[in-house]
Amino acid sequence: MSDSVPDIPDLRALLAEASRPTATVTVPLKQGLREQIEAAEAELESVAADAKPTRMGAQSPLRVAAAKVESLRAEMAASALTFTFESLTAGERDQIRQDMRGRDNPDEVNLRAIAAMCRKVTGPDGAAYADAMTWEDFASLRDAVGAQTFDLTIDAAASRAAGGQWSVPFSRNASHILGTET
Repeated sequence: MSDSVPDIPDLRALLAEASRPTATVTVPLKQGLREQIEAAEAELESVAADAKPTRMGAQSPLRVAAAKVESLRAEMAASALTFTFESLTAGERDQIRQDMRGRDNPDEVNLRAIAAMCRKVTGPDGAAYADAMTWEDFASLRDAVGAQTFDLTIDAAASRAAGGQWSVPFSRNASHILGTET
């Protein structure tokens, strides 16, 4: 009879693999172009419905309308910034409390946390900006793009990075493809 000892897991090795949650979101800053794009798209549909053959060499009204839509879309896309957030460390959280100096302003605390969690901001070309955004920058951005857009994009991504989604994500697609339901 053998006295085999079951393998004891190495807790320290497992703890060394821990990492903080992250989240990324891309937000076009020129949100005001959305209505112009929708109007140009409606104009394109109208031109398409009424399209008549054009003479050779003449520019098609359909192509002109389509080019207008794409030009506006390109302008909006060129204004996009990508924000990368990572959960706060205990030291960063304590620093926010110290910076607040006992003031009770939940909105400012949230904006300070967003700014502290923002690890990187990149432009549409993928180049990272060297300057870190302050909580005041995020407050101004919220006013510029609108509170609802800010809440549904930037604040939501920061909340995900803060650890709001701590369990192992389920993949419906992978589960379906692999034929399992677990």
